[in-house]
Amino acid sequence: MDSAVLVFLMLGIAGWGVLVIRRWPTTAVFGYLAVLMFLPAWLLVPLGPLGGRPVVGLVGLGVVLGMFGLDAVRPTTFDVVLVGYSAVIIVTTIVGLVDPNTLYWLLMWWVLPYLVARTLATRTSVATVCDAVTVLIAVVVVLAVVESVNNANFFNEIFATGDPWERLQYRGGRVRVEGAFGHSIALGAVLGMSVPMVWASRWRPWFRVATLAGIGVAAMLTFSRIGMLTTMLALAASFVLLRAQMPARVRWTILAVGGVVALILVPTVMQVFDDGSEEVSGSGDYRFFLLRLIPKLALFGEATSPDVQLASIDNELLLTGIRVGILPLGLLLVCGVVGVVMAIRRPNPGLIAAAVMLPGLTSVAFITQFTAFFWFAVGLGVSGLVAEQAKAAAGNSSAESDGVEPREPPEPPEPPEPRNTYDLLRRSDTDSSARARAPGG
Repeated sequence: MDSAVLVFLMLGIAGWGVLVIRRWPTTAVFGYLAVLMFLPAWLLVPLGPLGGRPVVGLVGLGVVLGMFGLDAVRPTTFDVVLVGYSAVIIVTTIVGLVDPNTLYWLLMWWVLPYLVARTLATRTSVATVCDAVTVLIAVVVVLAVVESVNNANFFNEIFATGDPWERLQYRGGRVRVEGAFGHSIALGAVLGMSVPMVWASRWRPWFRVATLAGIGVAAMLTFSRIGMLTTMLALAASFVLLRAQMPARVRWTILAVGGVVALILVPTVMQVFDDGSEEVSGSGDYRFFLLRLIPKLALFGEATSPDVQLASIDNELLLTGIRVGILPLGLLLVCGVVGVVMAIRRPNPGLIAAAVMLPGLTSVAFITQFTAFFWFAVGLGVSGLVAEQAKAAAGNSSAESDGVEPREPPEPPEPPEPRNTYDLLRRSDTDSSARARAPGG
């Protein structure tokens, strides 16, 4: 096909896509997350002199630009901090202290997914994003189980490019499922971070319980310690901090189902780790070995000591310090501590998702789509705080204008009967409670 024709075709598709997402923003939520979860990060779109760029990045850029001017994103303190951090990296790159590839990585894989989440959550709602994550992660779980049973990854077969990320991993003779994420740790981390979003979604409890159980199974099949620990931490945090989003009996059902899943799969997982004990021990020793690089870090800019020229640095905090310096890293660490405090005091799905992943960043670097999903979760968490503040301000303003104390909202009316499968899934326990209170219920 002639290059000019191809350009016009791509522009036409992009224009049509902008019209669709501006008219139906929920489509953009599902579309972006589907690209993130099912198209590998190494799948690139050739852009002539700009080289190949990842599909998820281009789609994210299209979402942000396509929705520009619709609903203003209210700036927050963290927005300002992220802009300031980015400005520091830009300046240090210009003066030659930071590699330009680091700046590209920051803008493409950190800032852009954050902006996508802020834009989509503002245009729709945090609940809508959680609903979309629940549906798509359920598909990821099913495909992960199929991958484990078949000992084959069909994403690697469909998108075969010869990239090193396409090589399957094994532990104790068993394949480690990785889906479209290129690495079992990346998939395990995304599964764990999705737990609070599934928990807080508006789907019927049975669908949420089934999806959470599937996440637990898939996390174990990654045979990744980070994935399994993040998933367990996310479940515990959701159980304690998101009580309002799940009826009490369902919360205890989730614990019971989790116990059954653990009883079934833990012996197999332990056997796999025992068979691969040499590999497990070696990876742990290497991560501990990396700590000796801390004294080599510069205050600003990239560490230049020859000791840091290693093939892989499985510690995102250390790697960030090596790339940009101690002071920019310190700013991120302060933000992380504040984020954890906010996740406890004013919890929402995005904040909890990012908070439970922070300990794992000491044992894994940002890789493939896991990077984008983490910063998407951060953006979702910030949007949740903004929505909470706006709701509280609206309530206070209404109460002051009436000159009375705000009253409890009336009981919801009896909901209509579900007309299709989508309505049936979305009916919650509150609907059931309303029916029970109705005459003859």
